[in-house]
Amino acid sequence: MNSKIQRGLYWFRNDLRLDDNPALHAMAQNVESVAFVFIIDERWFAPSVHGFDRMGPHRMRFMVQSVLALEQALLEQGHELVVLTGDPATCIVDAANLLDCAQVFGQKEHTQEETDAENQIESVISAHWIEGQTLLHPEDLPMSLNDLPEVFSRFRNKVEKGGLKIRPLVHVEQWPTPIKVNALLVTNWLQRCESVLCPPFVPGAMVFEGGVLAGRKRLDVYLWDTRLLSRYKETRNGLLGYDYSSKFSPWLAWGCLSARQIHADVLRYEHEIEANESTYWLIFELLWRDYFRFIAMQHGNRIWSMFGIKGEAVHSHVKPHESSWQNWINGTTDDDFVNANMRELRATGFMSNRGRQNVASYAIHDLGLDWRPCAAWFERELIDYDPCSNTGNWLYVAGLGNDPRPNRKFDLPWQTERYDPDGLYRAFWNSPSRP
Repeated sequence: MNSKIQRGLYWFRNDLRLDDNPALHAMAQNVESVAFVFIIDERWFAPSVHGFDRMGPHRMRFMVQSVLALEQALLEQGHELVVLTGDPATCIVDAANLLDCAQVFGQKEHTQEETDAENQIESVISAHWIEGQTLLHPEDLPMSLNDLPEVFSRFRNKVEKGGLKIRPLVHVEQWPTPIKVNALLVTNWLQRCESVLCPPFVPGAMVFEGGVLAGRKRLDVYLWDTRLLSRYKETRNGLLGYDYSSKFSPWLAWGCLSARQIHADVLRYEHEIEANESTYWLIFELLWRDYFRFIAMQHGNRIWSMFGIKGEAVHSHVKPHESSWQNWINGTTDDDFVNANMRELRATGFMSNRGRQNVASYAIHDLGLDWRPCAAWFERELIDYDPCSNTGNWLYVAGLGNDPRPNRKFDLPWQTERYDPDGLYRAFWNSPSRP
């Protein structure tokens, strides 16, 4: 862009922050006046093809809290946030027309619904979609997406060779002037969401609060206040308590924190406190997150198919019993370890990574359930739902993704004994007093 655009529209999606937001930074450099919009997608609250709504109360609560925090941060910069409900593409085009905005800016997404919306908008109005979700920029990879290794370890070795190429953090130095919001765009969106703002209290369970400040607080506590980062690798597979893992994922999923911000803090921690296997391992997990997104970019809609990116069945399918699905989602199966994890998910919107792998394995390999509605149930329940990571992990366990082994069936008795040897986790969540 050679000259600044007079009026632009910025669409927030999974990037609910002002700092280190490459799309926001690009907009601020190229627009004189701007209006900010967030869309509550009406499809989130309608039954999916699997028969249940796509956004449960825990995920919705975290989203609302994050949007309210973003709204406050924008007000401090002299800007409003317009929150609309409906079809995203239609809402964006209508808002741009009402506000006389010539161009739309936003963070680039890579899964079907999101890219469909981008394409619909582009057919009507000029739009700019800028990468900002990953630690590594796709253009900086040492290979093309078509040549992306099908095994994570090979990908990691290639991107780490010669040092990770991570772009510097960006910050908006000068904000465009605010566009006065048309009265037709003012909505009562919050009234629809007020019922979920006060979560049921579960003594002993971590309560996640959405928004940049809450995400920053968790980062500070985990690294600087407690120095728990130094023990991350040894504790990350824990099941009960506040501090067994970083728990950054909800703020990453909604973009309240960027992967680059976390990486920058880890590097500073290594410089000021210590560098060890645990500090590396957290960066390692950020690379896994990147990898699942790049795989989605490489394979497109294949990641949603029954046989995933493998394109064929890799294990004998067990015919599920009629009650298998309900028992799995309700935590009333024959396995008390699976039940504890599923009841935690239902009560809090969160489950450890270890738990996710085990309940996924049980659903697919023991109960014979189709992985796709199971993954959709996680979309509904998880406050840290991310379409690329969630789908990638389910494909991994099903043997249909990035794993050379065709059968990822977990040994549940062994897993239970190793990760809950004293039964405290099972006793906590399987108690009849739990919600």
